[in-house]
Amino acid sequence: MKIDIKKIFTVGKREIFSNVKRKQFLISTVIVPIIMISLAVMGSLMMFDIKELKVGYIDNFGLEIPNKVVKNTIGNKTVTIYFIKYQNIKKGIEDILNKKIDALIVIPKDYLKTGNIIIYSATKSPNPLITDTLSNIIIKNLLKGKVDNLTYNRVVNPINAKIYFVSKKGVEKESFLSQLLPMGFVFLLYMAITSLSGIIISSIIEEKQNRIMEILLCYASSENLMFGKILGISIVGLIQIGIWLIFALPVIIIYAVKVSLYLLLFALIYFILGYLFYSSLLCGIASLFSHPKDASQLISPIIIVQIIPIMFMNTIMVNPNHYIAKILSYIPFTLPYTVVLRESVTQLPLTEIVISTFIMVVSIVLSFVLSIKLFKIGVLLYEENLTLKKVIKIILNK
Repeated sequence: MKIDIKKIFTVGKREIFSNVKRKQFLISTVIVPIIMISLAVMGSLMMFDIKELKVGYIDNFGLEIPNKVVKNTIGNKTVTIYFIKYQNIKKGIEDILNKKIDALIVIPKDYLKTGNIIIYSATKSPNPLITDTLSNIIIKNLLKGKVDNLTYNRVVNPINAKIYFVSKKGVEKESFLSQLLPMGFVFLLYMAITSLSGIIISSIIEEKQNRIMEILLCYASSENLMFGKILGISIVGLIQIGIWLIFALPVIIIYAVKVSLYLLLFALIYFILGYLFYSSLLCGIASLFSHPKDASQLISPIIIVQIIPIMFMNTIMVNPNHYIAKILSYIPFTLPYTVVLRESVTQLPLTEIVISTFIMVVSIVLSFVLSIKLFKIGVLLYEENLTLKKVIKIILNK
């Protein structure tokens, strides 16, 4: 296998410019994030874009419920919650249907014993401002005349935890903000690999359909062509990620300084390892197909595997030494996600870090070797309806 660096860079350069000019790249990189951010901001603002709420109540327990309560929300806005007393449930339900009130609360006589409260609402999820305000009213009633203001405030807000992470390096103050990086890393890598698969499929298959691949093979060997494509497509993916990070720059500036440099470098290393593993593997597999639909059927399961660490994220973050977390730390498809999540909440033994890194490096090498083999066969293969069984036969040369 003769490697020609000049030809690899030439192919990579062509790959970058051809993909960046695609409409799909512009849409997925710029337009989609803008739409998602806009919708998220609008959704948050609309959630609290309410000037008043009218809540009916039937109090069989005997609380002192005020006629109105003013609550502060996002953006220094206020919401006035009016409490209207009712004598029977039927009338309250009628007023809900006629949109005279937003909800009806029934407080049973045995509330102190059971804690049960019935809420009738026109929506399946009543506005949280109603339940939060009611909770504060009940707490105030139950403690009235029994405790001072200081005790009352502590009951309402009982814990203001300051967490200190203990490791062999010493004791350091921990906060929730330090866990934003690994969580962001997981979603960023998932989005990057998912987007990368789309770029690879459209790039390679389009060139096969237009017979451009055959022309490129006259210029460079299949090995140099694949290395150049992986280089170019990876850079295109990184450009896309860079643009996404620009959108998130305000959050990064605020919170990144509160994350240790070690964890930043740790996450960056595993991001690169994971990216190289997936990009080489996807390139080799995509080269076997002549139609995007056929390629998606085989590539989709590989992409879906990435969801496993996300599904077990709570388990990994709460119990980083759980056997599931350890197993996922040694599987190349889930390793980059799991190891970074575990390292963010505990100090992994050096042996585990060395083993996981070794597994990842070996997996990348094997992925490149396999992909070169597939690429040599696939670039000139135009078979219709290529199945997983046929792909396995190609890999095993049977």
